[in-house]
Amino acid sequence: MSSSSLDMPRPPSTVRGASAPVSDDKIGEIVDAVIDAAPECVRKRVLLPAIDWALVPPHKVSLLVSSLDQARLPLPRWLAKPLLLAGHTLSSAARDALPGALAVLSRLNDAAGEPDEREALAASLEGLAYASDIDADTAVALVRRLLALSWDDEALRFALAQAHSAPQALRLAGGAFERHLADLPRLRIRMSGSSTTRVLADALHPAFGVEGWRTEISESSFGGVIGDLLSPPDDVDALVVLLDTDGLLATDWRREVQDVERIAAERVDMLGQALQVFSSQAAVPLLINTLPVPSRPTVGLLDRRHGAGLRRIVDSLNARILDAAAASARVIVVDADQALSGLAARDHVDPKLWYYGRIGYSHEATQCFARAFAEAWRIVQRGPVKVLAVDFDNTLWGGIYGDDGVDGLACGEDFPGNAFQALQQECLRLKAQGLLLVALSKNEAGALDAFEQHPGMVLKADDFAAHAVNWQPKADNLRRIAADLNLGLDSVLFLDDSPHEREAMRRLVPEVTVPEMPDDPAERPGWLRRLSATWPARLTAEDASRPAVYAARRAAQELQARAASFEDYLSALEQRLALSFVSERTVARTAQMHQRTNQFNLTTVRLGEADISALAADPTRGFALLGQVSDRFGDHGLVVAATVDIDGAEATIRTLLMSCRVIGREVERAFVGALVGELASRGVARVRGIYVPTAKNGMVRDFYQSCGFSPTGGEGSGTVWTFAIGDTEPPGSTYVTTSWER
Repeated sequence: MSSSSLDMPRPPSTVRGASAPVSDDKIGEIVDAVIDAAPECVRKRVLLPAIDWALVPPHKVSLLVSSLDQARLPLPRWLAKPLLLAGHTLSSAARDALPGALAVLSRLNDAAGEPDEREALAASLEGLAYASDIDADTAVALVRRLLALSWDDEALRFALAQAHSAPQALRLAGGAFERHLADLPRLRIRMSGSSTTRVLADALHPAFGVEGWRTEISESSFGGVIGDLLSPPDDVDALVVLLDTDGLLATDWRREVQDVERIAAERVDMLGQALQVFSSQAAVPLLINTLPVPSRPTVGLLDRRHGAGLRRIVDSLNARILDAAAASARVIVVDADQALSGLAARDHVDPKLWYYGRIGYSHEATQCFARAFAEAWRIVQRGPVKVLAVDFDNTLWGGIYGDDGVDGLACGEDFPGNAFQALQQECLRLKAQGLLLVALSKNEAGALDAFEQHPGMVLKADDFAAHAVNWQPKADNLRRIAADLNLGLDSVLFLDDSPHEREAMRRLVPEVTVPEMPDDPAERPGWLRRLSATWPARLTAEDASRPAVYAARRAAQELQARAASFEDYLSALEQRLALSFVSERTVARTAQMHQRTNQFNLTTVRLGEADISALAADPTRGFALLGQVSDRFGDHGLVVAATVDIDGAEATIRTLLMSCRVIGREVERAFVGALVGELASRGVARVRGIYVPTAKNGMVRDFYQSCGFSPTGGEGSGTVWTFAIGDTEPPGSTYVTTSWER
């Protein structure tokens, strides 16, 4: 209502133009009158929303709240929010009735920055970072207040977590964000497109920063996408291509319709052929988007089937992009319709931006694409989680098992049971894509039987690779299960309806991914599909069989528990190791193992499909070797791999890694023994192996020594070990039968 405080003496107003403005004194009197009439204004929701509360002194806000208390009216959320955004505080009673973000903002507004205040608010701030329902204004106010208190670390963590829904909050944390970026690994990106790419290039920097990379971006010339695909850059880590409909498929309607169709087909072919050239020549990945479904058809109702229909052309072009991705893992596709699903189709483009600067998408759509490209890069580089740990009561079914009994649990065809049943279906979907399901419930042990006894359950007890159904802390149970499965805690996603359990897991096991679940069970199935932490970068046959593999592993562990000795256990396993060189059929799995294996990984060199394919295609350079393991309980799939460079009589094991599924069963010794034998047959006399320590691969520190290699120095941060063929007996195992598939 005014630009100065409403509690201060004000100079006389001056007249501008034909009409005189209302004086600040008069405005102050009006505000006072509105506050005096606050109960009635709240009931009718009038006048109060029009006040700029930043200009109202705290004692008048106290009068407002007091008058509502006297009238027995709760402070409505629509009034509490502007009060808090303006920096005011509320009583604990009013605060407790507010959503978490506003309640925390009230406490921050009241804080003086003392250490005890910081510690008291730590848990609440941590929980807020995972909330998905905080509006941008509140997020910005929280970051601003945290920075004012000099709590920069909390401000940055919260701003990073909310960056996609409130990018302005990240901009507010500018200095802290730039210091954070300085410590991140560098990623050199070449940006290209069919129109102006400057806006997306600017948005990629914070988007990749949120995902853990510091970008250095260079841009191609305007519309330079075809040139960059035909001559792939070799001085960057990735090429990012932004395609847009107006820039790629502009049409001259003075031409005959047949010419329009022909030219469109030629453009589609040109892009398809350029993608083929890129796939065959490039050494770096390509991130490229499909075109979104057009909202402005060129042939109306016939748009999808007429040769000149924009939808038909877009479909054809998108199909060529997807074909390229299917043929080469080097091509990573961002689905535009999925990336822009939160925007109305009419908001995908801003006509003024297009005609002003040939910018193919609106500001909001560009932000969505930046986020999608960064997420795609993170998924490809780090892979999805491997374990879904899930609670029972009010998560997989409605109700409390201990209170309601099996018959009282909600899970079936009717609401709300159908919403819980749908979430169980989503768990089965993730299991089919290779995630291990883990039951994690504070409950009576018999709760697991509910999956067999209740007719509405679609999950069954044996769908879970492991379970902990007891009254112990879930964090302790999860640590034990992760150790049993030989998987890192950072590969676990935890779902629980209880905010207290979620908070406890975050604080006690910070490596675990703990998203905020929607309160409404009906929202949860769709929410889980959208959770990118579960999205696979590429699905292999081993992914689909992983749950069965772990079931076999569990059976083997039970055998070990019954065996009289470890040797008896290994003998009873009847292990078989089938060796083969990497082929077109197995290159995707080999690359996946290189990206995802951390513990039994001697160098942690993350080779991609292109690197492995290049080595496999040139036997004079070396080879890429794979091992598939099976035992009496089943097939464990392709679980051990190595790449070897050969230079005359010397060879270097560039990578050597094995899945945790078969660790400690002498498979690794049998594999290295076979690898040394193969090198000997090719005339190699000396084999070098390198161990590069990481935070997770300490278990293989002495592996080369245990296989007969001798220490011969260092290389960078690693140690070098050498095996002299002929001087030392190659490693092997009497408990593993090896064979070759050539």
